[in-house]
Amino acid sequence: MQTIQNFFVNIDKAEVSQDMQNLVSDGVIDSLDIMALVAQIERHYKKPLDAKFIDTENFQSFEAISKMLKDAYE
Repeated sequence: MQTIQNFFVNIDKAEVSQDMQNLVSDGVIDSLDIMALVAQIERHYKKPLDAKFIDTENFQSFEAISKMLKDAYE
């Protein structure tokens, strides 16, 4: 989860924590933040994130992001 926290810090959203839920639906992050997160993820993994994973449901919580990353990169 620390890696995901670092992604948020890198996009100037350090206030987002792993205890938070509904990040998108509650307006904590928006579509521009999701694209910035995708850029951080791709930089970290050194390969593109398949477009099928870029869905707001996959960015609602740290758990959702973690599951998406496992599905995408493992």
